[in-house]
Amino acid sequence: MALFRKVMRIRAVDSPNVRLALLQESRGLPITNEILVDGVISYSTYLQKRATLDAVRQCVGLDAMFYEGAEVLLFPPLWLDHAEEVAFKLKESKVKRQAETMGIDPAEGGDSTVWTVCDRLGIMHQEGQKTVDTSVIVPKTIALMNQYGIRPNNVLFDRGGGGKQHVDALRAKGYNVRAIAFGEPATAPEGRPLSAIKSNAKIRDEQEAKTIYKNRRAEMYAELRFLMLDPAVNERGFGIPAEYVELRRQLAPIPLWYDGDGKLFLPPKHRKPGTDSEEVTMVDLIGCSPDEADSTVLAVHGLLHRKETRVIGAY
Repeated sequence: MALFRKVMRIRAVDSPNVRLALLQESRGLPITNEILVDGVISYSTYLQKRATLDAVRQCVGLDAMFYEGAEVLLFPPLWLDHAEEVAFKLKESKVKRQAETMGIDPAEGGDSTVWTVCDRLGIMHQEGQKTVDTSVIVPKTIALMNQYGIRPNNVLFDRGGGGKQHVDALRAKGYNVRAIAFGEPATAPEGRPLSAIKSNAKIRDEQEAKTIYKNRRAEMYAELRFLMLDPAVNERGFGIPAEYVELRRQLAPIPLWYDGDGKLFLPPKHRKPGTDSEEVTMVDLIGCSPDEADSTVLAVHGLLHRKETRVIGAY
């Protein structure tokens, strides 16, 4: 006996409240935001979700569609949902936490510099600030180090975007922070299981790491996926608070790609002059620079690659 399944799609725009507002808009009338039916999505909520939800959640939650390619995303929706649940439970339990690392993605020219503070349980704090005046980055970093009790050798800057200058300035003040170049070769942590990449293989040296990742950027994003967010590897989980909507929006559409040699790689951040105009970039995928995401993977990289260095001066 043949069995058939009929799928009924009920989209957000099918809500009478949303349909009324869209009709008013199409006719050039004032939008009244009237609630015709209680308990279904309102027009104002619909607009808010359209503006803040990532592409995957919009596809499923607003458009009632199966997201094509969900199985080849670097950060599957269910894993991101689980990360939010972990963060919520941590907050409710009021467990005592101690910050361990901080990742900073510095910006120039009016873009946002993002600071992310982590411990082994997840993200404790993330904030972005427009830095037209980049001189605020160093004192802001020092203030957060003092606030959360983070040692300088556990503070990681993206070397690009003026990061090297900020690192030099901090070191001159006695804070021996670290600079990471996203394009440099990968260096995986010794003894860390990468079960989802190479059949429970363990990274033993830098040479083996280079056979798995295209570069340091790919390695750091893979660490967040495979070592922190994969429930099969990290049973404790890694919390990402739900209020960090922009971070989730940036992580959600990133694809899980491997090149012809089997190395995990990410789309380039920007399209370089003279390259294929059809090449997909991170900016194409998320509509902006992945500042929150880069700051997060820097902090996670610091958790997994601890570096005990001599601290210069008083701290």
